[in-house]
This record gives sequence, C-alpha cells and structure tokens, in this order.
Amino acid sequence: MAKKLFADGVSGKVAIYDPANPAAFTNPLANLQSVFFHSDLDYVGVAKIIDVTVTHPYRGVGGTAAQNSYAVPNFPAGNVNPLAHNLGYKPFGIAFVGNNMLPANSQIQDSGQSFRTVAIQVDENSVGIFESCYVYGSALPAINVTYKIVLFRQMTGQLDNKALHIEPDQFKAGFGKLDTDYNYLRYDAAAPDFYFSKGRTADVSNGSFRIVTANGALVQRSPYNGGFGGVPGIGVKI
Repeated sequence: MAKKLFADGVSGKVAIYDPANPAAFTNPLANLQSVFFHSDLDYVGVAKIIDVTVTHPYRGVGGTAAQNSYAVPNFPAGNVNPLAHNLGYKPFGIAFVGNNMLPANSQIQDSGQSFRTVAIQVDENSVGIFESCYVYGSALPAINVTYKIVLFRQMTGQLDNKALHIEPDQFKAGFGKLDTDYNYLRYDAAAPDFYFSKGRTADVSNGSFRIVTANGALVQRSPYNGGFGGVPGIGVKI
C-alpha cells in the first residue's frame, strides 16, 4: 500500500494515508483501513518499557490468610531501581507476563486453595508491583516472575503548536500527536508482541471463578461450574 504525507496549510490537519483513497484524509474514522496517521484522531504513545524480574517470596500457612506487600525487583549488580521510570508525569501502565496482559489482581500462582495475585501501581516517578497472597491450607513456594511493564502517554488534544516539525533526529506532526520520541501500538493478528483484553475476562459461578486472559489462557478454580468462554483479545505490535 502506498503512503502519502499531506499537510493542509489552512486547517493545520496532517495525515499519512493511502492516496488511492482520498476520503481517508477528509473522513478518517470511516476509512481507518487506509489511514496510517491523522491529526483528527487520538493516539496512545509508548513512553517507556520496563523489563523486570521479581522473586515473589515463600508464603507459609499460619497467621492471617491474606498477606499483602510490594514485591521487590531483582537488582542486577550496580543497577538503580529497575522500576523507576522518571518520566515526570503519571503515565498509564499495563503489565504483561510473556505476551499476556495482566488485568489488575491477576492470579500468577496457586497451590491447593491458596493463591497469589499481582497488580501494578504507577506514580510520577516509578512503578510498584503489589502482591496479595491468600494462604488457606497450602504454602506458596517462592517463584521468579518476569514482567514487561508498558507505560503510555495519551497523545490527545494539542500537545505543541506545530502542525509539522522535521529535524534530522525527530519528526512531529499533528501538533505533537505523532512524535518519533514515542512508539505507537499497531494491530497485528499474525505475530503480535502482546494481546490486549477487549472485554470481560472473569466469571463467578458456584462460589468460585474462571479467568480467560487476553491471549486465551485459562485460570479456573474449583468448584467453578459455569460456561464463560471469554472474549478474544486483540494482538498488537509496538
């Protein structure tokens, strides 16, 4: 498919689109299959990707059933905190294990009726990995889990005052919505980097639950007896 970069000097609109479909410039929402970028649309830019391995500690039987703490990342020798992003603003964040998106409080381990869940919490400078363990009749062994945490900035509205800005090491268009300082998500069904959830991921029945994750993995706890099949996720590349 050919690509055309066009900037309208009157309206300030900028687009990259298939020139075989001129309507992609005037009506991008109705012609998304022909649009690579359009300043009328809002985007999500990837601000930073953090890869980190965490040793989740042994959780023994006894004491309170629920045990909660911030998981401590494994520090490579001489490295600073791998969970510090230092972006200076509070980004949106999603955690993945492998290519599978982890909704908040996703189960990552179980033993008998005991299980461990995690969620991420993000502030202006760092990411926290918060684990909750529910220890009933079986201990939870220590496990190593490698997370990929993708932090996003919403590229919406007018982010600067330039419709088109080109330098040797940077390209910006659409008043900052397209910026080569960021990577962007794109749909890829054949060989995606990640799967994002598109709908409900969990169901409760008979006093227990089933989770169907974005890439189709199944987490089910007895005595669940429902028929929830999940919603197929969408594959994306960065």
